[in-house]
Amino acid sequence: MRVAMAGLVLAWSGWTCAALAQGTPRPTGSLFSTDGGSLFADHRAHKVGDTLTILVQETASASSSASTKTSRNDSVNFGGVTGSLRGLFRPLGIKRDLLGPFGADAKTASNGQGQTTRAGTLVTQLTAVVKEILPNGNLVIEGSRTVGVNAERQKVVISGVVRPQDIAPDNTVSSVALANASVQYDGKGPVGDKQRRGLLSTLFGWLF
Repeated sequence: MRVAMAGLVLAWSGWTCAALAQGTPRPTGSLFSTDGGSLFADHRAHKVGDTLTILVQETASASSSASTKTSRNDSVNFGGVTGSLRGLFRPLGIKRDLLGPFGADAKTASNGQGQTTRAGTLVTQLTAVVKEILPNGNLVIEGSRTVGVNAERQKVVISGVVRPQDIAPDNTVSSVALANASVQYDGKGPVGDKQRRGLLSTLFGWLF
């Protein structure tokens, strides 16, 4: 009996040493886990690696116009020196009528106008991942979404900083609540290619 008990003690000691060598955490006797979610509150993103849904509702519009108008008039008259010129050119037989008062006028005018207007609206939803937690508790998030339809690839990339209190109970947050927000929307495909200006059009627009 003593031999059997000694064998059990040695086996338990060997298992304990092996567990400690492998880095197995010791049980603390508590059922609470700091990584677990709350039993009473809704789950919201709060640590690195958590995900949350971004409700993208962005509207951008810009309009600018410019108008330029310039004019210049120059006039020069030489009527005061006509008598001297007649005495100078009289021996040459030049008629007096040809040496009457003369002058020069020059006028320049330039008018230019330009106006640009651009507007865009983006409404979508995408899931972002918490990349970093700032010292004040705010979350740095980043996410992207790519959709392909009929050879068209639409990609939305969003990043920014969100406050934990701005996250709704259903783990969603509006894009307007993001600080340092960056929302990029790009499309590639036949439709996107047709919307871009051609090489010759770009060249003539740059020259003229």
